[in-house]
Amino acid sequence: MTVDRSPVKPVALYPARPHVIYLAWGFPPAAKSCAYRMLATANAFYRMGWDITVVTLTEDAWRREYGVDHSLAALVEPGIDIVRLPLLREDLETDIRRYSHRRASEPAAWLAEHRREDERDFPEPVFGRWRGPLTEAVFALHRKRPADLVLASATPYTFFAPALDLHDEHGVPFVLDYRDAWAIDIIGDRPAFGPDSRPGRIEATLMAAMSEAWFVNTPIRDAYAQLYPRRAADLHVVRNGSDLALGTDTIPIRPPTVGAGLVFGYLGTVTFPPERTRAICQAWQAARRRNDVLARSQLVFRGHLGAGSAKGVNAHASIIDEFREDGITYAGPIDKGATAALYASWDVLVLALVGGRYVTSGKVYDYISTGLPVLSVHEREHAATEVLGDYPLWVAAESLDVDDITRAFITAAEVALNASDDDRRRARDYAHRFERYAQIEPAVQRISATLAPGLPTRAGSAERRPDGLGARSIPTNPAHEGSPAGARRQTVVAVATTVPSRPVQVGMERLRTTGARVVLVLPQRVDLAGVDLPVDETILVPDRWAPVRVDPRHRPVRWSPRWIVVVATNLTRKVARRTLRRFRSRPESFASSVRRHPGAHRAMSRADIITALDQGAVYPVWLVGRSRRRAHLVNGVGPTLDLLRRSGG
Repeated sequence: MTVDRSPVKPVALYPARPHVIYLAWGFPPAAKSCAYRMLATANAFYRMGWDITVVTLTEDAWRREYGVDHSLAALVEPGIDIVRLPLLREDLETDIRRYSHRRASEPAAWLAEHRREDERDFPEPVFGRWRGPLTEAVFALHRKRPADLVLASATPYTFFAPALDLHDEHGVPFVLDYRDAWAIDIIGDRPAFGPDSRPGRIEATLMAAMSEAWFVNTPIRDAYAQLYPRRAADLHVVRNGSDLALGTDTIPIRPPTVGAGLVFGYLGTVTFPPERTRAICQAWQAARRRNDVLARSQLVFRGHLGAGSAKGVNAHASIIDEFREDGITYAGPIDKGATAALYASWDVLVLALVGGRYVTSGKVYDYISTGLPVLSVHEREHAATEVLGDYPLWVAAESLDVDDITRAFITAAEVALNASDDDRRRARDYAHRFERYAQIEPAVQRISATLAPGLPTRAGSAERRPDGLGARSIPTNPAHEGSPAGARRQTVVAVATTVPSRPVQVGMERLRTTGARVVLVLPQRVDLAGVDLPVDETILVPDRWAPVRVDPRHRPVRWSPRWIVVVATNLTRKVARRTLRRFRSRPESFASSVRRHPGAHRAMSRADIITALDQGAVYPVWLVGRSRRRAHLVNGVGPTLDLLRRSGG
């Protein structure tokens, strides 16, 4: 089929409103950093006079990942249409009842096969399988009301495919909001694929057909200009920005309370490697020993740690817990609408980032809007320094070595103690140039001038602050800590094949804090010597096929009836074990023992929730839980805690 690549002509838009279909994966209420950019983009198009249909995912999709933040929904313009598709990441499913036998018994093999299927329709892991449903939805929307423009935001890059398909079929122009880069590994600072690869050929087609493309910083834009020099004029920098509408630039300007110590805070989804978390914690520990103020100070992590079954209990959580005696805590995620109040309680903001010259991050903009000192713990050659370079209260670690981070902590404490109110006001004023709508609106105006000249904006579509920024009252999600008065105490039976790791134990303790009764089921072979587990009851299940062990001090007499029984039993079990190993995995063997153990059987029959604490325990929970229809079967202690909170206890 021949595709018309000629320049796009303006369409007759007024008095009819132009229609843009916006493919926005992480649109609110997704608790994702990209949600803030997508929210502002949709609002900017709507306020510029466009009718906009956002294509995104259902809330269930986000509950499987990092969760939902309903405080963002209050900022979406009421006139925006939102189509939510039930595209769920099956690999993040934590409801064990939905698992197939293969997934439950052989999780690694199932995941490997699942990943191979991901890229069948589009060359992108995890999301490639969504190309068909996305394209069908976009074509259906276009038939219902023709689109004048498609705006597609990555990642995932699978969301670019329907824009190209609709362009090829109906000539609808499209804009690509890359944000980062597909062809460049921005973390490793190297090419992600070659021009002759499958994704390379698809991207070349996209770049030839698109109207323009957006990137979050100059280094990425310039790199793409070198890759696609013929389209360089259509590649634009559209930065992320600070969400001043949330009031982060109006928190009280106050001197720190020296006697109580300082509060250093990190807010965001932890994406850097665990080694970075350990270096930060070790540096904090060393700084407390060298500085009297820091010795009585705190370091608080807020945000998301892990997704799916690993939610809240990954390696980062374990490392943070190791240093709890040094004033380091992880206090969980927080709604976007509550960030201003959180910043107001902190004295120094810790900016820990991955990557280098291609990575800006989104949180840096909100950080500088507070007027608080910002301590950078990232590579010296980092795109975030474009934003931080002239910030008056910026402190940067010379390197990622523990000693350099230690010195940076001490310097940041001195800056916080010595900064005057005027210093803080100048720092906050500096951030106004990076307000998010100030970054988005010029791009929307440019597109409107090309496709919809003379289009009137929607007057009064949003309340405005004196500085012109949108502002509304933003509710936060209700907290669900503890059981409501009079609520029945729920029973959680947790199944594990090894001693639970420290972060899992912390999660189990939090289950008990919500009012749940926790029963732990373990194989009898697990050594619990010196381990104090936070449970109400522990059930040790013997291996039905393990050899009968005799006390060496009281061995049975050879050829005695007792000796004959022991030998016969062990021979039978030895043969049975060999046979089982040929046809059954270790999880299946443990599941058989759990199902036949009276104590475990009784506990599970009374359970409200049966939880697998590790991958080896998934199959026992899946197998036993099939006959426990009233119990929830959950993979992971973090999702179990979420389920208890949603159920009110």
